[in-house]
Amino acid sequence: MRRSLEVSEKTGTDHVSECLLNVVCPHLSPRQLFEDLTELTLMAEAGGFSTVWIGEHHAMEYTISPSPMPLLAYLAAKTTTIHLGAGTIIAPFWHPLRVAGECALLDVISNGRMKVGLARGAYQVEFDRMAGGMPASSGGQALREMVPVVRALWQGDYAHDGDIWKFPTSRSPTHPCGSPPATPTRTTSPSPTAATSWSRH
Repeated sequence: MRRSLEVSEKTGTDHVSECLLNVVCPHLSPRQLFEDLTELTLMAEAGGFSTVWIGEHHAMEYTISPSPMPLLAYLAAKTTTIHLGAGTIIAPFWHPLRVAGECALLDVISNGRMKVGLARGAYQVEFDRMAGGMPASSGGQALREMVPVVRALWQGDYAHDGDIWKFPTSRSPTHPCGSPPATPTRTTSPSPTAATSWSRH
């Protein structure tokens, strides 16, 4: 069995430890991989980590996570303090209404422990299958358009007429816990995995 636990530590006035979990092994059943992921998350919480991040990948045996949301919702019921991060949601593969609703619901389920990263994506093999062959390098357009749309949907009624998505007046069926709602923080890295993340402030 191979377990991958990537740890990122940030130091300063506050000490924050975060971990990105990938559990991969072609010789184990999906159920065993799921149980290993749960075990690693509980270990991270017991060890004082602030956040666990789970990614999104398609059409490849890279993780057991075609969507981070079901896993994070399950882990919310198993944990009490660790923040739960979708790292990341690939913007070109999602609709803004779905992102707003599912992220907000995760925050409700976890009682305010949601963290969500939005990214433009990186692997062409995924774009060929999930986005009709769109060049992976074009994913940033979806990311830039999605961020303000999700923010607006969390505030109330909103209609959108963009280059990628168009929809009449709508609102998210729920919104993040607390007031104000979770605030997006943009990352300006030129990397193909450049992301925007939401966390509670």
